[in-house]
Amino acid sequence: MSCEGVWSVEIKGPYGWERIATAFMKDGKYQGASASHYSVGCYKEDGDNLEISIATTQFADVRTIFGTKYADKLQITYRCEIKKNKITGTGKAKGIKKHEIQVRFTRLDSL
Repeated sequence: MSCEGVWSVEIKGPYGWERIATAFMKDGKYQGASASHYSVGCYKEDGDNLEISIATTQFADVRTIFGTKYADKLQITYRCEIKKNKITGTGKAKGIKKHEIQVRFTRLDSL
């Protein structure tokens, strides 16, 4: 199952699932953005497994993520599984050992 397409990105926070971005994946490249951050990077598919490596920059009100309030730039790696039009997995930020987040992607369209 290919992950190329347009995706809604959600993370699980203390109050449940929260939509955080729209992402575009094509030809191994990842681009995503919201009103307060943008992410660029790459992805690798291996069957139904997916690894996404991104650099994320927050530019508006910096929010707490991965247990730190002042992280305006983060290197994040997501390890996920692809099932039809859904991708689910976990993410870790480089240099932050204690916190891991749950992430899910829902396909919105193809590219």
